[in-house]
Amino acid sequence: MNLVTLDEAKLRLRVDGTALDADIELMIGGASTAILRHLGDAANEFLLDGNGDPLPEDQVVVPDDVKNATLYLVGVMLRDPDGAEGKDWDVGYLPRPVTALLASRRKPPLA
Repeated sequence: MNLVTLDEAKLRLRVDGTALDADIELMIGGASTAILRHLGDAANEFLLDGNGDPLPEDQVVVPDDVKNATLYLVGVMLRDPDGAEGKDWDVGYLPRPVTALLASRRKPPLA
């Protein structure tokens, strides 16, 4: 499940045209997966209905903080395709601005 649309990502990234669409779609998928894994069960708040059943994708309302974290991560992927910035991150962790946006959603909350 992608947490942002191609149009949302292109708007945030200030990308015109379609030349990078396939790359950005791949980055959106990777960023969404990383964020959903980071959130774990906390993502159920916006992915499941009141009975605990998965919502259809067209009914999922992704919270703004989760969208912003996803868009930030997509931006990192676009600006740093070789992963040079990644050397500053601990293995298995997302960039600090992403975890800061998501920290209050984690159960228990982590900084």
